[in-house]
Amino acid sequence: MAPLALGTILAHPDDETFGVGGTLIRYASEGIAVHSLCLTRGEQGAAGDPDALLVSREQVGPTRAAELEEAGRRMGLTSVTVLGYPDGALATAPADAVARDIVAWIRRTRPDVVITWGPDGGYGHPDHIATGERALRAIELARADVHRELGAPVAVRRCYRFVIAADALDKMPLAYPEFEAYVRTLAVRPERWTRDRLGAQLDVRPFIERKVHAMRAHRTQARDIAAWERGLQLDPDFFRDEAFIRAFPDPSGPLETDLFAALRPSAAP
Repeated sequence: MAPLALGTILAHPDDETFGVGGTLIRYASEGIAVHSLCLTRGEQGAAGDPDALLVSREQVGPTRAAELEEAGRRMGLTSVTVLGYPDGALATAPADAVARDIVAWIRRTRPDVVITWGPDGGYGHPDHIATGERALRAIELARADVHRELGAPVAVRRCYRFVIAADALDKMPLAYPEFEAYVRTLAVRPERWTRDRLGAQLDVRPFIERKVHAMRAHRTQARDIAAWERGLQLDPDFFRDEAFIRAFPDPSGPLETDLFAALRPSAAP
């Protein structure tokens, strides 16, 4: 039997690490193959500490892609793939082209479980929202497709969408004092993902130290690293969980604590 595989389809080179790093470390440590697909190189993002820039604006994209490679190594990922869609403009990128590229990646990595962004993009980020929409479309195409070389459907068996749980959202001002003012400027506000609305919630406290180590690979994102570390100093349980809604199967099913529980060999048929 082929080993189980997990794939992430996210927007920017630090989304995997800051967002779902604990989940990825957990499953990589269990021997599950973990593949990361990042749709942009994050070239519109920070270039280091505002008082000590690490790279020129022209080098931000290549540098952030390299940072993701290193973060992936620290998390134990099997593969990292970075596409070149424009950072900050995924919503206007050709949807069919993006979906085709995602389908090609699904054919190559064959994930049993996929994680992508939730409908509110975590905190209203338009690139995150567009990524989630494109990912769901690509998964639908891949599930309906037949890979001619293999002669079998390329089927993602379960899909989860990363969200910021309500209790974690309430802690955001610990790390970002300006967060509440920022949210008021958003066209799409973060939703209140209370426990009863979630499909899965994973306790990642055993992996926080490794997650922070991987986050530090994203050296250009010094401000966000400092904010995270500030949050952890003020509350050791800052982001103790990583939360998801379930796209399929059965979005309304019971809350899970293991994204692979139904797929493991010991699971009941």
